[in-house]
Amino acid sequence: MNYNRVILVGRITQDPEMKATTGGAEVVNFSLAVNRYSKDQQQADFFRIVCFGKNAEFVKSYVKKGRLLLVEGSLRNNSWQDRDGNKRITTEIIANRVQPLEKRTEEPGEVPPEDLQSGNLPSEDDGLASGNGDSDEVPF
Repeated sequence: MNYNRVILVGRITQDPEMKATTGGAEVVNFSLAVNRYSKDQQQADFFRIVCFGKNAEFVKSYVKKGRLLLVEGSLRNNSWQDRDGNKRITTEIIANRVQPLEKRTEEPGEVPPEDLQSGNLPSEDDGLASGNGDSDEVPF
């Protein structure tokens, strides 16, 4: 059995960078600083986060530098060659959930991100029954 799961809480160090794959899919990259404490010192580790699809749309729309985020995903190693032909390896976290952990001021007409999270975005066909909510019946 194999298991690859990472959960981080930290602050985004710069505004997310939007790119597109060769197939046209949206990809968003950002760096997350996670504090680490030892004795009398506070240090930070920096993690490269990669988001695709709805996660990328969510991050692009709602996440800015300095926000405190919970990121859940899996580790992935990428190998590549630099200009000198040396093999390099980078480790990234492929996010399957990004959730803001603090409130922020929304722009007029904007949905607060705390009501959304990338792994739980609403859809037009979310299976919710329509109604006015005035029923006294218990639904179970």
